[in-house]
Amino acid sequence: MTYRIEKVAVIGAGTMGGGIAAHLANAGIPVVLLDIPTPNLSDDEKSEPRARNRLVQGLYDRMVKARPANLAREDRADLITIGNTEDDFELVADVDWVVEAIIEKLDLKQALMARLETTCKPGTIVSSNTSGIPIHQISEGRSEAFKKHFLGTHFFNPPRYLKLLEVIPTPDTDQKVAEFMVEFGRDVLGKGVVICKDTPNFIANRFFSVVASYGMEYALEHGYTVPEIDAITGPVIGRPKSATFRLMDLVGLDVMQHVNSNLYGAVAEDVYREMLQPARLKTVMQKMIENEWLGNKSGQGFYKKTYVDGKREFWALNMETMDYEPAPKVRFESIGAVRKIEDLGERLRKLLTFEDRAANYVRNILYFGFAYASYVAPKVAYRLSDVDDAMRWGFGHEAGPFEMWDMLG
Repeated sequence: MTYRIEKVAVIGAGTMGGGIAAHLANAGIPVVLLDIPTPNLSDDEKSEPRARNRLVQGLYDRMVKARPANLAREDRADLITIGNTEDDFELVADVDWVVEAIIEKLDLKQALMARLETTCKPGTIVSSNTSGIPIHQISEGRSEAFKKHFLGTHFFNPPRYLKLLEVIPTPDTDQKVAEFMVEFGRDVLGKGVVICKDTPNFIANRFFSVVASYGMEYALEHGYTVPEIDAITGPVIGRPKSATFRLMDLVGLDVMQHVNSNLYGAVAEDVYREMLQPARLKTVMQKMIENEWLGNKSGQGFYKKTYVDGKREFWALNMETMDYEPAPKVRFESIGAVRKIEDLGERLRKLLTFEDRAANYVRNILYFGFAYASYVAPKVAYRLSDVDDAMRWGFGHEAGPFEMWDMLG
């Protein structure tokens, strides 16, 4: 069978679903974007289409106005048709691909798959954007024909800007469907595509969650400050300027806790599992979440914007006192000595000849990352290079763990 994707339905119009719809529209593909009807309507509003679509309209408007922009051009929004999953579900009947991006609850996803099986035309590709639920469980109870055309397609947020697309076939997925989705993701959507094994959190989030938790726990254990860690773990070691704690604020502390908690429960066999809930970091995170210091979404997390004499400043959280303090300029001899070296491998090799706090931190997190990569790669990936690609494309790292290992010799 020859596959073509000329029209797509995205079910779930939240941040992720809306971003996927926008990315498809940017590629010139018409999209149907559905979400649940507006809850808690009055009796009069329950029969009013505009009121019933108020929820999805609000999510659509948020997607259109998002910064950085989800849409490449304003007129791309015209390719997106919105509706709700009760009144407008028949709109999925003529699409070529359905992307499920609803709440992370298995029973709701399975119920949606049952509806799709009776509504979609034969041969429609159906995929889930989940990262926390095994893909094969979502299609349980469906026909063989449905399962042949079902797989995972895990985008990274925001889809327009982050290159990684993880494609996760199940044992029942037709190989030609998986191959087509890899080609479509690469050639039409412009993605870097990695095929993953159907394991918890797949490749990028699995590796990142464990290694990032280790790095933050090590920082707490050895008295590093938030600004120190971000000065060490940014571009100097081939990572984005968001480094560690700025990235946590961007992602959201509640999201990180949810991901780590779910992953902890799903990987009982992982000998590194305890790094997902290390004692010191867990205590700090719990206090922050109780205080609703969730990061950028709440106005403060590991950093807080404040004004001193009318001038804007970003203060950093002291993780020992749980107070915010002015963030001083951070300087380390090792980083100062290597900062202008352009080649990452040469920069890292030079950095690790030092014995100051920055070099010691980099040495510990890199070596832990190498150890975990070598342990987990056979479980989650088909090739070592897929782990590297996932970290470069999903998190903006200049090199993945195996590439960096080779650089150090």
